[in-house]
Amino acid sequence: MDYFNDKTKAMHDIQLLMDKYNSGKIINVSRTIGGYTNINFKVSTDKNDYHLKIHLNKKVEDIVPEIKILEYLKTKDIPSTYPIPDRESEFINALGNDNVVIYEFIDGHHPEVNIETTKQIAKVAAALNLLEVPTSFTQKNWVDIDFCKTVIKKFPGAVYTQPDIFEYFIEQTNYLEKFLSVKLPRGLVHGDLFPDNTMFKGDKLLSILDFEVICVESILHELGTAINGFCYIDNKLSEELLNVFLNEYQKYYKLNETEKELLPAYMQWGAHCMIAWHIVGVIENNDTKKFKRAQKLIERVKELRKMTFRF
Repeated sequence: MDYFNDKTKAMHDIQLLMDKYNSGKIINVSRTIGGYTNINFKVSTDKNDYHLKIHLNKKVEDIVPEIKILEYLKTKDIPSTYPIPDRESEFINALGNDNVVIYEFIDGHHPEVNIETTKQIAKVAAALNLLEVPTSFTQKNWVDIDFCKTVIKKFPGAVYTQPDIFEYFIEQTNYLEKFLSVKLPRGLVHGDLFPDNTMFKGDKLLSILDFEVICVESILHELGTAINGFCYIDNKLSEELLNVFLNEYQKYYKLNETEKELLPAYMQWGAHCMIAWHIVGVIENNDTKKFKRAQKLIERVKELRKMTFRF
């Protein structure tokens, strides 16, 4: 990504890339949303606007499953930003040392968390989770309990240490493992349904973004994550939004008694997965922002463990 420090070269390289799509002359390039493993730009040309997604340190073979599943989801009317093939029908190209994909550009914004946006996320989550899984799609969830154990193994040799967080993370991982070992109904799971991964216009859902971690997983994994994304206001669980989410979701899929019993643990798990990611940033880069985010998420989980739910 260092070549983006040279704006002239960057614009030249992006123009050469866009020429592969017969997309016209570039007018402007501006940074937009970004995740932990990608950087995104809006590329405006004299023909249209495009979404340029740069995959950081990701091999072609690791990007292909996301492209394939998005092709499938497009046939099922799941609202998303879909990849565009170049003139040789290729979806993945190189830009500098990174692999990139060009997507349709959706003109929207990340949503305010409220009753209407929460309801729409519940509906689209159910639609996705209930799709028939293509036989060719076998991607597993790699942010699992084993990933957490791998993070824990980094603690003894960590350059940047946070003993209190380390102790908490070890205990919480051990606590959750028994709940996660129960076999539950599975389906296609986005795995990262947070406001930053959605685009709305007003309160209307336009697109679900970033299917990088989509996998075949327990449906409760989706619910636990999405509840963390759309049922919290100022880091406090909104019981109103939680009820809205579950009532809307269960119009399409009724949770069985085991799922209802385990849902509180999966709500903790949804936060725990994020904590794991942030801890990696802390121990490897002493990332202050990730440290503060991890602390907020730990507060959530500790509160959840005190609460009693009846679904």
